Amino acid sequence: MIFIFAVVKWIGYLFSIIWRIWFLIVFFLVFVVFIPPLYFFTAIVKNNKIVNHITRYWSIIFLVLSGIFWKVEFEEKLDPKKRYIFCPNHSSALDIPLITSVIPLPLLFMGKIELTKIPLFGYFYKQNSIIVDRSKIRDSYAAFVKAGEKLDNGLNVCIFPEGGIPPSKIFLKKFKNGPFKLAVEKNIYIVPITLADNKSHFPQEYFKGYPGTVRVKVHKAIKVETSEEKSIENLNISTYNTIFEQLKIYGSK
Repeated sequence: MIFIFAVVKWIGYLFSIIWRIWFLIVFFLVFVVFIPPLYFFTAIVKNNKIVNHITRYWSIIFLVLSGIFWKVEFEEKLDPKKRYIFCPNHSSALDIPLITSVIPLPLLFMGKIELTKIPLFGYFYKQNSIIVDRSKIRDSYAAFVKAGEKLDNGLNVCIFPEGGIPPSKIFLKKFKNGPFKLAVEKNIYIVPITLADNKSHFPQEYFKGYPGTVRVKVHKAIKVETSEEKSIENLNISTYNTIFEQLKIYGSK
């Protein structure tokens, strides 16, 4: 019985490794197809909104071909005339392409500098995202200044308030105040996003993971209050509690 269990376990590991290799192959193959239009609108025309639309199609195609599907619930319709700061929980490398696929508005991600080192992809990511080196305080400040400029130019911004992918044992890491300070400064709505299944489908451990359907909930926009100090704290707590409670609901199903 123990032998059978061990064999099944190793078969599962082998399947996960093969699938993750396939995931990476599809990622780069589809990306290569989209390089010409991405380069044209990144380096020549320089239009972030068009690049975002192209990136959305690329994300949808490569996720579907790799076996990742999604079920999305919007608590309210997003207004294309408004600007938002989207704040999702961060649990997996799936998070960015999945959000790009489901949010029908042009948006830029605030992302870590390490992603810019990926061959080819890194160039386009650097040109069309807000890059931050979290080890440098000045760099973090400059990233939020740039995010504010992008919001002023009519773009939406997606910031992971956990600051990075926490260890798998952590249910939901404490949120940083950066995106909420920015929301108060610019008087912009915060939209919490709950990503329920990315951690299990594509965890940080390379020998784990599997294709399937992941659940996403885009919550109602949270309005900024008048008192600055109180607003930052309340936005942080409200966003955290919204995602935390939804994760618990998903976990019970």
